[in-house]
This record gives sequence, C-alpha cells and structure tokens, in this order.
Amino acid sequence: MSGRTYRVTGINLKGIPLGESDRIITILTREQGLIRAVAKGSRKQPSKLGGRMEQFVVNDLLIAHGRWPAQTDASQRLQRIAQAETLQSFPRLSRSLAHLTAAQYLAEVTLMLALSDQTQEDLFVLLVEHLERLEQAPDPEAVLPLLTHGLYHLLALAGFAPQVQACHYCHSEFRGRLAGSVFFSPQSGGMVCEPCRVAQRPNPISLVSGSVLQALGSLPNPTLPSLSEDSLPLAAWLGTERLLRRILEHHAEREIRSARLLASCYALTPSET
Repeated sequence: MSGRTYRVTGINLKGIPLGESDRIITILTREQGLIRAVAKGSRKQPSKLGGRMEQFVVNDLLIAHGRWPAQTDASQRLQRIAQAETLQSFPRLSRSLAHLTAAQYLAEVTLMLALSDQTQEDLFVLLVEHLERLEQAPDPEAVLPLLTHGLYHLLALAGFAPQVQACHYCHSEFRGRLAGSVFFSPQSGGMVCEPCRVAQRPNPISLVSGSVLQALGSLPNPTLPSLSEDSLPLAAWLGTERLLRRILEHHAEREIRSARLLASCYALTPSET
C-alpha cells in the first residue's frame, strides 16, 4: 500500500462501538485480507456511512491512513473509512434466527482463518458465495445443510478439511459401508475404518451413524443435492456440523461461540440429536 489512501472491496464481518458516534469495523477485503478501520460518525442519525457499515455488507471502500505520533504502538493504529459505496448486501439473512446464526457462524470462522496484509480473494469469494446460498434458503431446515457445506469448504481452503470419503489411514472408501463400522477422529484427520481403529487406536474417536456418514460424503461436492433429493434428517446435519467443528476447534485451539445458538434454532429432542 502506498500513499495516504487506497481502495479495496470488502465485506463487513464485525463492528464494535468507538466513542459516542464511531465504530471500528473489521473487514475482509479481496486485496489486503483482514483490515480494521474506523467509520467515523456511523452511529449518528443520519449518517452516510450508517447502513453501509452493517454486518455482511459488501462495499467498495476508500481507506485513509491516519497520522499518529511516532511513539504510538502499531497495534493501536487504526485506519479510517473515507468513502464507502455498497455493492451487495444480504437483507434476507435476518428473516430467521437460523439464517442469521448460520451467517454469523461462517463470519466467525472466516475471522479465525483470515490473515492481514495479504491478498485473500479466494476466502472473500467463498464467503460471499455461501452467504448468497444461505440467504436463498427457503426455511431453517434448508439452512443447516448449507451451513455445514460452507464450513467444510472454509476448512478445505485453510488446508485442514477432514477426510470424509475414505479412511484417513488406509484410504479405503466408505461407499456402501454399514453404520457401526466407521469412526471419526479430529486429531487423526477425519474418518477411520474399523480395522484401522483397532490397529491405530486414535484418540479421541466417535462412532459415525449412517446418516452422518452420508452427509459427510456429500460435502466435497461443489453443491449439495436439492431439498427434494436430500432426505437426511436435521439431526444428521447437526451431527456433521459437530464433527467439523471439532476439527476446527482442534486446529484453532478456541471455541466457536456462534455454535452455541445453533441447536436452539431447531426443535429437536435429545433423542434426535
């Protein structure tokens, strides 16, 4: 970056109040990865920046470098949003708690994976693509598979998606494999067959049901089957999300806070989960 200003395309992932009328916005940009910038006056009514600084809004941004005393610590220096022109927004994500929770879940994972001062166009494009799919989901039941699919592809982009179609150790495929003979180990990289479970003794490990096995096997595909073709119960997708979350939390060494709300979005009894 050169000069006092630069232009980027970015999606707002997080905002926190600053002072009486400003916000600090965390933005994933195509060109510079993750940046934090002050939106001055964005909490005032009216404000030309107000609606453009909401979560999940994609803007064409002009970012201005600030001027700080020489002794100011670099971690405390914030840039300023000089101009913002909205390119895309996702207003229908707020139509249900499930839609909004899923979008916030993907945003939280993206914040964990994003880097600063590096071009991250693939991450930007992937997040926007999956937010578009979530927004088009007709009901909460359609949201959960799309969230799980998006989570898997974010893990794949980061380089630690689990093995979901074959055994991590012997690479034997699970097509036609009976329930009760397939296991999952986040520390071993994903799925484990029964012989390798006995031989390798991975720990911790979970037994995978037939419906979860089917859901996991569909995740590497570019798109999921349509709702009319997907007969898997919601409990299968919740179980699949939990397994992927364990992989992510194992690598990130932190909890996914958005996941706490996920189960409350669906009326499942304990026996169904």
